[in-house]
Amino acid sequence: MIRWVLVFAGWVALATVNAQPTTIETMVGKQNYFYQHTISKSLGSSRFGFMHTSSLHAFYEGDDMNELMSQSYVTYSIMRFLKLGLGTFYASKPGISPAVSLQFRYAHRDFQAFLVPRVDLKKNGSVEMMILLEYTPAITERIHFYSRAQFMTNYGPKHHNRSFQNFRAGLHIRQTVVGIALNIDQRGKTISTLYNPGVFLRYELH
Repeated sequence: MIRWVLVFAGWVALATVNAQPTTIETMVGKQNYFYQHTISKSLGSSRFGFMHTSSLHAFYEGDDMNELMSQSYVTYSIMRFLKLGLGTFYASKPGISPAVSLQFRYAHRDFQAFLVPRVDLKKNGSVEMMILLEYTPAITERIHFYSRAQFMTNYGPKHHNRSFQNFRAGLHIRQTVVGIALNIDQRGKTISTLYNPGVFLRYELH
């Protein structure tokens, strides 16, 4: 596990240079350590931009279920609520492939939602759907309640590959969020399920 964490720390150091805004999140769970960062950057005043996200599951015992996933896209803003992304998708088991995605975004006051379908641009590639919901109402002027639900499912031509449901609840104070977490993972065509409760820390760079 330590080897995975050290390698991934190098990826993070390279990815976060000169790229804002960035969110970094770590979770210590019962089954594994989880890390995720997301970078989104506009290229000046144009409709083009860059988006990158990576996540790591590092299990405390054994390496066979350790998992690294990474996506990087050049994005184009079609409308205010819709972006097209063209880039690459990488996961530990299938490897790297070219990919295309759409990002639909809705935001109103303390609520925002994202719907992101994605498809591999290769023969016998996978198709994926991701939904993210965030609700952050104010408790005081400086403190907000933070809640997030994130759902993803991925299928190949013949069977299920990977799904997850991640839940977060905590307090958002300035750029830091701390709270409780639950990751639910399903893997493979038999869809075996793993529950990983824990605590998380999230930091936002602006």
